[in-house]
Amino acid sequence: MSIIVGPTLPEPYYSTVKDVWADLDAEFGFGSMVNPFPHFTLYGLDDADVDAVERVVSEVAANHGPFSVRTDGIGVFPGNHVYVPVTHSRTLGDLHGEMVDELRALGDPLMPFYEPGSWFPHVGLALGVDDEQVGEVVSFLLDYDFAWEFTVDNVEVEYLSDEASQFERVASVEL
Repeated sequence: MSIIVGPTLPEPYYSTVKDVWADLDAEFGFGSMVNPFPHFTLYGLDDADVDAVERVVSEVAANHGPFSVRTDGIGVFPGNHVYVPVTHSRTLGDLHGEMVDELRALGDPLMPFYEPGSWFPHVGLALGVDDEQVGEVVSFLLDYDFAWEFTVDNVEVEYLSDEASQFERVASVEL
């Protein structure tokens, strides 16, 4: 099982990302995303007690208020994961750092890239694209405007059981 902790995007960006996913599926046949909630991840855990994660997220969120972030451009991580970068700020870094510090004790990290020294906030658009297609996907996405500014006002807990094909929303906690 996997647990993802992070803010979901507000409208209209939530719907925009859903539309981009649908357009990518129509153009390239990618199918649905494993996590169907447009978001950026603060931390991911493997084999943790989801109720304990929800409690910690609520406690940490109570220490933070809403704040603005910006996005722009398109990036590609190793493994051909195509994403929209989220600009790092001190406020975002503080939320991330406290969340990681408190969640780390609850289970194994989903991957090392969520640790403070290597975390790069982003909104995933396409995961594991074939080497031959990644250039086409990026070119296709150049027609979209990803220069956004929005308020982060929530942190969600999303859970993928071993039997499921998609994450489900467990909790949405206001900042």
